[in-house]
Amino acid sequence: MHPGKYSFNSFAGKVILVPTTSFMLKWVKGEVGGHKLDENLAEVGLITKDAFECGLPLSVVIHIDYTRAPEVIQRFGDVQKLVEQTLDPMVSSYFKNSGQTRTLLQLLQQRAEIQDIATREMKEKFERYSLELQEVMIGTPRSLAGDQSIERILDQLRQREVAREQVETYRSQQEAAISEKALNETRAIAAQQAALTQSKIAIEVAQNQGSAKVELAKRTAEETVLTAEAQRRRQTLEGEGEAARVKAVGDATASATRAQVDAYGGAQYRLAEMVLTRFAEAAERGQLQLVPQIQVGSAGDSGGADHGMLGALMGLMLKSVVADGGLKQVPPPKD
Repeated sequence: MHPGKYSFNSFAGKVILVPTTSFMLKWVKGEVGGHKLDENLAEVGLITKDAFECGLPLSVVIHIDYTRAPEVIQRFGDVQKLVEQTLDPMVSSYFKNSGQTRTLLQLLQQRAEIQDIATREMKEKFERYSLELQEVMIGTPRSLAGDQSIERILDQLRQREVAREQVETYRSQQEAAISEKALNETRAIAAQQAALTQSKIAIEVAQNQGSAKVELAKRTAEETVLTAEAQRRRQTLEGEGEAARVKAVGDATASATRAQVDAYGGAQYRLAEMVLTRFAEAAERGQLQLVPQIQVGSAGDSGGADHGMLGALMGLMLKSVVADGGLKQVPPPKD
């Protein structure tokens, strides 16, 4: 029957109420919903992939459409039996199987992902029973009685997070110290900016002066090299010119001498002419005595006296002429 007022014989039949608004079932021991359909439900016992035993608290939001409520009652008798005999085993089995594929840390850290997967996969299962699954919510795994392993894991996680935060804090403090150091350096530089500027300018001036001196030294060295090279070449050219002049004078003198010798008829005539010329020049200057002041003779001499150097010279010339084949006509010297 749909919601409304009906005439009904309670002795002939029984009215079973079905909640047509969304309701929540809690798999948490000690917690009961408004309809008290979950009063016999407790945490789902899991054995994780890393062999931890824990209880997993769950909450499931379900909606029964009023048009399909008769189907639910026809199949399960009432909603309480539906929850305890069908939904409880189905949900427990699903999460037991899912828990075996994850470690305890994954169950703790990947809860949102596990909830989304469970909601998506279990919707199909609930649809088979004419139910609409709206949401699955997972709580924090709990240790079994007398077991403190989960608490130790959680404590380690807390310490790890604290250590991460400390590392981040130290890193931030280090960055702050570095920034403060840079700030102090900037302030110090700003305070000494004038001195730094003057020193930089002085360094640039010194560098420019040094470069100028180096360039001047290079230019001076180049000029010295060029001057020495020019002087060497000048001396070479002068020497070559002087040698050429001397050679030309020598060649001219030799040619003239050779022509004079040819003109006098032979070298002995030219020699005789030169000797007579030098003799005549000496006689003119009075440096040569033609007649000796003291004459020493003997009875055997044909002339009874020595005619001195003139006689010797004339005899030498006559001897040379006779040895050459007799007297010859000597032509006058050529100009």
